[in-house]
Amino acid sequence: VEMMVGLVIGLLTLLAIYQLFGVSEGRRRTVAAVSQAQSIGAMALFSIEREIRSAGLGFASLDTNFLGCKVRATNTARTPAEFTFPLQPVLIKDGKEIWVLSGSSSNMFVGARYSASQNGEFKMEMSNAGLQTGDVLIGTSDADTAECLMMEVTKGAGDTVTLPNADVETYQGVEHRATSYTNYYTGAATAATHNGSYNNMLDLSAASLGEGWLYSLGPKPTLTGWKLKDQQLTRYDYLEGGDERSVPVANEVLQLVAEYGYDEDNSGKIDKSGEWTATTPAQPNLGKLIAVRVAVLVRSSQYEKDEVTPTNPRWASGSKEFDMSAIDPTGDWKHFRYRVYESVIPLRNTIWGQMQ
Repeated sequence: VEMMVGLVIGLLTLLAIYQLFGVSEGRRRTVAAVSQAQSIGAMALFSIEREIRSAGLGFASLDTNFLGCKVRATNTARTPAEFTFPLQPVLIKDGKEIWVLSGSSSNMFVGARYSASQNGEFKMEMSNAGLQTGDVLIGTSDADTAECLMMEVTKGAGDTVTLPNADVETYQGVEHRATSYTNYYTGAATAATHNGSYNNMLDLSAASLGEGWLYSLGPKPTLTGWKLKDQQLTRYDYLEGGDERSVPVANEVLQLVAEYGYDEDNSGKIDKSGEWTATTPAQPNLGKLIAVRVAVLVRSSQYEKDEVTPTNPRWASGSKEFDMSAIDPTGDWKHFRYRVYESVIPLRNTIWGQMQ
């Protein structure tokens, strides 16, 4: 009898130990999974935020009437080689995909005025200072605010020309032709890849050669696309190709949402709910963009026995909610834990540029 009592006590002790171990292990897995989700969410938001803070570099001082113009672009290393995109620092597509346009110049370039454009060459109103061979430019025309041109400098600052009398003088224009040239940044012979069939679109006529502005995006501009694919946050450069070239940045990111913030009433701040929108504002409000609000929803990888998330996670300081039925209409999503990371990111280049 004593042995049986001892065995029962021992078995009860083991049962208690195993139950304690099971609870402890479950909590350990939950904590580990939540910690991993927190790291993923923080990294995902940081990556997007860092990109948006550089948005508009190179064309921040652009006349706001040209914001949203259709940029005719060429890249012979891309398929298709000719494409278009709107000229704005940040573009939100369907509220769920973000495009960020930024230059790579080490200088704060504020734009240069040209007084004529003909056959792949600009006559500058002042000088071609700062426009180096290999730079990618955005050109606007005073005669048309709806369309712009992306091009590559094949002759610019520091170049010389030989006159008919054999004299050599400093070149004062900016050339953008489909030719080879010596790249200012690498010193190597380079074939222009960004000068295509739209190259002369800023020309007007022999009697009126047109005038406008040139903005330098440096030698390696980017139009970065952020979107979700298969519950992964991915990134790609639209100037180099479509989203088929996207690379994963973070896993277990279920939703990505974003909104524009614009100063509709010119108060110097976004102080009304109506000044936040996921739809691209029409002019003149497009020229009043001063911030972007971004939120990412990440999920813990640990499935919980009980429903631990009874309601839809919220964002925009709790004023809006994520549509979880789009992720799992069966309601099984309630057995996972979620974290929301959001930030309001000022478009600092745009703000500084418009203050000049």
